[in-house]
Amino acid sequence: MCVKALRCDPKDIVAVVSQPVKAGTAIDAAGETLTALEDIALGHKIALRDIAAGELVYKYGVPIGRASQAIAKGAWVHTHNLQDITEELCNRYAEEFRKKARAAV
Repeated sequence: MCVKALRCDPKDIVAVVSQPVKAGTAIDAAGETLTALEDIALGHKIALRDIAAGELVYKYGVPIGRASQAIAKGAWVHTHNLQDITEELCNRYAEEFRKKARAAV
């Protein structure tokens, strides 16, 4: 049986599984078949490719975190291997907004 996983944007390096997955299950995501390396709960993310430690992880076409360790293709991606970057993103977006505001004056 092949389980579907949803990749929302071409920039995404993770996909969301459409049902609970057991390790060893074939996953169809974005036209590619990969194998789940571990159990993954419904609605959780699977890595579509190897992700280096420190690399930004994209879902919905935007960064949702930074890999806190290397993540193998087919691995479960969640809080155990994904660093929260909310503050970093807020600071980045605020600086971009300030630049645009200064330029408009």
